[in-house]
Amino acid sequence: MTIGLIIQAFLAAFLGGLIFSIIGIIPATDETATMAPITLVLVLLGLHPVILFSWAMGIIVAMQITHTVPTSMAALPGSTMAVPMVYYSAIAKRLGIPHIGMRKMAAGSLIGSFIALPVSIIFAYFLAPLGDIIKPYIGLIFALGAIIIAYMSNARWAAVISLIPYSFLIQGLQRIAVEAVDKTLFISIFMGITIGPMISELFNVFVPKMRKKQRRDKPNEIWLAPDIKERYGYYPNPLRFFTKRQRKSIALSSIISSCMFTFSPVGTTVLFGELTSARRKELYERVTTTLGVQDAVSNATYIGGLIISLMAFGLPLSPVALGPAAPLFNAPPVFTIEPIHNLHNYLSLWDYLVFGLIGIIAGSLLAYPISIRKARAWTEKMFRKISHEALIGSFLGLIFMLAFYEAGLMGIIIALCIGLFGGILHNLFDIHTGVQFMAYYASSWIVSQLVSLSALLK
Repeated sequence: MTIGLIIQAFLAAFLGGLIFSIIGIIPATDETATMAPITLVLVLLGLHPVILFSWAMGIIVAMQITHTVPTSMAALPGSTMAVPMVYYSAIAKRLGIPHIGMRKMAAGSLIGSFIALPVSIIFAYFLAPLGDIIKPYIGLIFALGAIIIAYMSNARWAAVISLIPYSFLIQGLQRIAVEAVDKTLFISIFMGITIGPMISELFNVFVPKMRKKQRRDKPNEIWLAPDIKERYGYYPNPLRFFTKRQRKSIALSSIISSCMFTFSPVGTTVLFGELTSARRKELYERVTTTLGVQDAVSNATYIGGLIISLMAFGLPLSPVALGPAAPLFNAPPVFTIEPIHNLHNYLSLWDYLVFGLIGIIAGSLLAYPISIRKARAWTEKMFRKISHEALIGSFLGLIFMLAFYEAGLMGIIIALCIGLFGGILHNLFDIHTGVQFMAYYASSWIVSQLVSLSALLK
């Protein structure tokens, strides 16, 4: 740990915070589709592991804070993680307090980040001895994890059953890749899963019936709530926005959710939101407290999912590790999971604490003040000036560039095949990308076991 590394880590996290503060304000952006490709590029460029960790912490914190802006001001989810907050944000908007709800969410998100960092490090420290025990059973663990995550999704048994054909699809494409380019692929398949929902939506344009349904004759009209002028310092204390009782609820929820690293962040956000809401009778208190708790929990679960999986095991055992943070675990040839060679091997306990704190502070340095002081103005600028289609196009271009880098034209074809099939599963059957990422890691074990079983039953 040197001064030079600390400065570089701070600059990386600040730059990431700047980029994802803007992305977070744009409604309906997907965390995995935006975070993973850029992080993968940085990994392949060979950045120092502690810089990569600070970058990851910075972009998580920034996006989780600024997604509160469109969610509260327009009742449109700023990201996938903001979907559970739309209901209470819409109520706050009808009550005429969207600015209060937004500040509660932004402040709660920051509090959740600061609580989750030490809690998840401590929890990972006690889980770490299990790492050597589970390494011989990695394939089985991924398969069990895939089944659990699939069953916890909205599709339930349909998601569980889909693991079999999806695993065969992945292994079949891997065999084609070996024949074509003499190696198995990671980037192309991972990026294909990432952009699956986008590819499926874009594919609708080629279906006349769907194209007619999606055609628009005029721009969308979005109504923003008025802002109220209040004076705040550049980086106000997040605790000032909550009562003593609200602080206790946020702290307790953040501590518990930080340890629930295998759970879906969306699921834990819904769970703790409903538990909090049920205990508040007065409408204003219920709405503002629930919004604060929800954003704190979403960030705490995100950070816990990253740190615990990384520090304790070095394996992507959480939805966050399988999605947005996956390049920190597996990005051949730089990082691999078989054998385990990634940030798990490079960072010490103090590295996680120091560079995690740097990431939180640097990532929130722009996102938090924007959300507290300039929310409405920035939201209006984003809606007016930035094309959502242009944003999608830029990320698709980046993803296809990465696929081409790995395997040329074959990489792009495989990414499209995985994307179309996975996107249909996601959009039509509610089998989300978290299930698909886990299926990717489990596919080798699932296929080998089923092939062995079929040989026995001849």
